Amino acid sequence: MRCEQVRGLLNDYLEGTLNRGIAEAIAAHLRVCDSCRREHQFLSTVWRELASLPAEPAPADLHARIMTHVRAHTRTRQAQQRVLFWRWLGASAVAAALIALVFFVSQSGGGVQAGFGRGTTSQQKELTTPKIVGAHVEWRTLANGTRIPVLVAGYPRKAAAHLVFTTEPNAAPRDGQIVWQGELNPDRALELPLTPLMQNLSERVAMLWWSVEDRHRAFFVPAGYPPARRASVRLNASLHEALAQLASTYQTTIEWVPAEDGRNPKVVLEVQDATLQEALEKLLLDTGYEATATPYGWRVFPRT
Repeated sequence: MRCEQVRGLLNDYLEGTLNRGIAEAIAAHLRVCDSCRREHQFLSTVWRELASLPAEPAPADLHARIMTHVRAHTRTRQAQQRVLFWRWLGASAVAAALIALVFFVSQSGGGVQAGFGRGTTSQQKELTTPKIVGAHVEWRTLANGTRIPVLVAGYPRKAAAHLVFTTEPNAAPRDGQIVWQGELNPDRALELPLTPLMQNLSERVAMLWWSVEDRHRAFFVPAGYPPARRASVRLNASLHEALAQLASTYQTTIEWVPAEDGRNPKVVLEVQDATLQEALEKLLLDTGYEATATPYGWRVFPRT
């Protein structure tokens, strides 16, 4: 691993949230790199000082809050099984399960309904065009407060499409695990709940390649931890690796639309106590890309 990568992961390493392979790679790097080892020792001291601070007294209703959350989580798991949210079936079976279960139709009232002939004829006639053109990942809140990520896609005509899931930012659009492929229809929107993929995520961010007729875009989807309003970031990486790290750090979805020439420049970023907007503005200087906020996160696309 490079020094920039190690330093960007030191806090996660000290927190013990990295998977075993990355943690071992960092430990090996620290054994041979004096500079990174000094920074690791400094951060270790900071963590020890924080740990020595007196703990805040627990609220009197803490136990009740925890049990309420546990019961809600249990009900959610049971409800997911009842409504046929697929279980994690392994790489060989996920695609088949998704094809069978995840076609949904966006109804005019804003609800979501499985598209197997349900709904009235008049409702179906109203869906002459999808409510959205393109794709995005949105987080929806269920009645019990649970938040789930959903890929929503629509297209004005029939078109071949597929979705690839990976935890590796360097993966090409066809690498990784194909979790859905099929044909988009102009009279219905496709909605894919991503909960099973995210529940088995060992990293803080997943990468999804969404492709329609060989046009690709990537979504860096966070694991669902509370978003960070401000953060300090230091990195030296390719653009899409940097976007993955920002999505992980800020726990905010970032969509990346690559340029037609596949431009993916090396970027360097060092910011202190910065918002995601400030980090993106500095990151994208002289890259030929720009960023804009969307209702679902941030979108990075080629500058015209």
